[in-house]
Amino acid sequence: MSQMPGAVRSVRALLLTVGAGNILAALWLVVAAATLETGAMGGLIVGVLFLAALPFGMLAAAAIVVAAKCPNGGKGVRIGAVVVGSLVIVGSSIITSTTIDAKLPNGAWGFGVAAGALVIVLSTRQNTRDWFDRPRH
Repeated sequence: MSQMPGAVRSVRALLLTVGAGNILAALWLVVAAATLETGAMGGLIVGVLFLAALPFGMLAAAAIVVAAKCPNGGKGVRIGAVVVGSLVIVGSSIITSTTIDAKLPNGAWGFGVAAGALVIVLSTRQNTRDWFDRPRH
């Protein structure tokens, strides 16, 4: 098998999309923290915003690293894709169930749930497993 199967290319594209979305979310929180006028509780709120940006940045880094390793990675890369997909589902579900996204239309975070589920489903297909389990040289 010399060419990446379509399922692996789709997983890679979804991971890059999830990574880009998480970078945007982290940047949005950092910009919000940087432009906030500090008052009585301003310092605390700035700290919370920076802390909230951290998981988005970490998930973005994980998704992009796993996507970069898809063309020649091993079994660990496939497992990493499943883990990133699971984290995206959990994170998007938590955000969807809270009211912090009041400015977003209903279901705006549903893309994350769908993308995470699709990454998991595509990563566990037989041709995907065959791609990641092939001998390396």
